[in-house]
Amino acid sequence: MRIVIADDEVLIAEHLKDIVSSFGFKVVGIGHNKAKILQIIDKTRPDMILLDIRMENKFDGIEIGEEIAHKYAIPFIYITAHSDKEIIEKALPTKPSGYIIKPFKPMDIYTAIHIATDKFRNHKADNFLYLKEGSKKIKVYYYNILFFKSDNNYIEVHTKTKNYVTRCSLEKMSQNLIDEDFVRVHRSYLVNANYITAIDPHFLNLNFHKIPISRSYYTQAKNLFDKT
Repeated sequence: MRIVIADDEVLIAEHLKDIVSSFGFKVVGIGHNKAKILQIIDKTRPDMILLDIRMENKFDGIEIGEEIAHKYAIPFIYITAHSDKEIIEKALPTKPSGYIIKPFKPMDIYTAIHIATDKFRNHKADNFLYLKEGSKKIKVYYYNILFFKSDNNYIEVHTKTKNYVTRCSLEKMSQNLIDEDFVRVHRSYLVNANYITAIDPHFLNLNFHKIPISRSYYTQAKNLFDKT
């Protein structure tokens, strides 16, 4: 697993690196301020981010969390102190994959990373679709799919890294998906609720995509969003 550490205290960041490395994880970057952290994430696209919730500017950690949730859909864990109750409440809408409370022990880090990974993938790593890419057949895991968009007799499959096109109706795709996290929000859209970052009666935000939502689907989508 490739991990980025985001903490403005150099000694704590290095301590985290030593702990993470001791468990066999690979630290691909350490950032001490918002701009550098986002630059590292954009460049390395890690599997997990350990993010200090309170940095030089009080809400830098939350702002970084918002950016990660909207742009990258990478699981991240907030590192926080017991006194950060107010900040944690503000951070909840960013939907982190976990929290590590200071002062922490090595096993706290190890446990949090594994729990967060399982939570992010929602224990469905064995669920996937086979899609064609030219003459090749590609295995696409459900947890990497952002949404499906209907286009007449075809469906656009939008994932975190690229898009595919397959011949199928949205109704049939919806029936065949063995995953309760996918929800119909419009006659042309089926979305993965794990990636919804905001929702209102007309649109939802999903990994920097703005998806229309029909009134008849709003309540179901909102209920699923609240559970994720």
